Amino acid sequence: MDTLSQRQPVWMAAPLVWIVAAGFVLFALYLNFSSLRESTLTDFHIYYEALQRAARGEPVYDIAAPMPFLYPPFYLILLRPMQALDEPAAMTLWLYLQNGLLVLALAALLLTVGRAGAAFPPWAVILFAGFSPIMLNNLYGQTNPLYLALLSLFLLGYVQSEGRAGRRAGAWEVLAAAALSTAVSIRILPLTLVAMAAIQRRWRFVLLTGLLVLAEALAAARLVGARVEWSYFTSYIFQLRGHENMREISLLAFLERLAPAPAARGLFAAAVIAGVGLFLAFGLGPMRRRAPWSGLHGAFVIASMVLFAPLLEYHHYVLLLAPYALVLGWLWRTGRRSLPDALPVFVSWAVVSGANQLSHYRFAAVAFVGLAGAAMIWGYCLWLIAAEMRGQLPHFILFDQPRACPTKVK
Repeated sequence: MDTLSQRQPVWMAAPLVWIVAAGFVLFALYLNFSSLRESTLTDFHIYYEALQRAARGEPVYDIAAPMPFLYPPFYLILLRPMQALDEPAAMTLWLYLQNGLLVLALAALLLTVGRAGAAFPPWAVILFAGFSPIMLNNLYGQTNPLYLALLSLFLLGYVQSEGRAGRRAGAWEVLAAAALSTAVSIRILPLTLVAMAAIQRRWRFVLLTGLLVLAEALAAARLVGARVEWSYFTSYIFQLRGHENMREISLLAFLERLAPAPAARGLFAAAVIAGVGLFLAFGLGPMRRRAPWSGLHGAFVIASMVLFAPLLEYHHYVLLLAPYALVLGWLWRTGRRSLPDALPVFVSWAVVSGANQLSHYRFAAVAFVGLAGAAMIWGYCLWLIAAEMRGQLPHFILFDQPRACPTKVK
């Protein structure tokens, strides 16, 4: 006797998927050793130059070539351990850290999802190893693996702290707050995850995160000076889009290609308002109830960060690995292991990865196709959240009928 819920389709057979995953990992390692062998990690060169200037008490936001330093001052504190190394040694260490941070992010997401079946981990490995923004991120020495690792640790601590009491819950909550506050201090967008916690009435977590952000701001002010930090957040941050010299593929940049700047900003505002409206209609209630799962809500917010960011370059799509892993894990945790259920995740992954690769080599305009992939996983997250709560939605919303309970078959 067997049950339908215990049977797995051939495409999910664990030994076969692990063999495929091993091939993806070997290919990723080959790209690391071949493509990056003579790379100068141009982005990391800027970080290193800013770090050395801060150590000498010199300005850090007037670096002219190859482009200026764009991150908040706190980012330099994270890089400070490399200050004693010469630049080639620091670059080598940074390159190894990039791969280590990806492994850390993958492990954190696997622990966040929990028991999703034996076939889920190798598919998660494939998602990570075969995603082309990873290679291009490493090629320039960008900071997105660090960013992804911080968000993944936040999700792990945030989800694990729910439903617990005492010291164990507190430890997980501290981990989540520390990871999220660090992510906020190097980029502003993760404040949306603080808003998610506020919607879910997790006030202790919100307060702890706010206190850590304040402490990190004071530490950065000691490094570069309070005046520099204040001017960054009141003036410099609003000039960032003019400094970018690579392919901008944000929704705002795409609309600016289609219309003059004033009209483009109006269209962007309309897109954001429409997105917020969809969230209020289908996501706010479930999020307040922390249902069906906070990990799924976190995936939706991170996908929103990518889709609606005013500034986005193509290797920033690394962040989508968190929604991909969380959505796929949620599907398989709930027994939705058919290929049609998982298809939106893989199609979004393939669209973003393919557009990213093509735009890097020749077809720059193809980069904007990646927005369609980001929109797909964003919409799928929203649909899953709403579908799980369909009994509490307005009657005019139509969803698939509930699946029949598995029955025994011979």
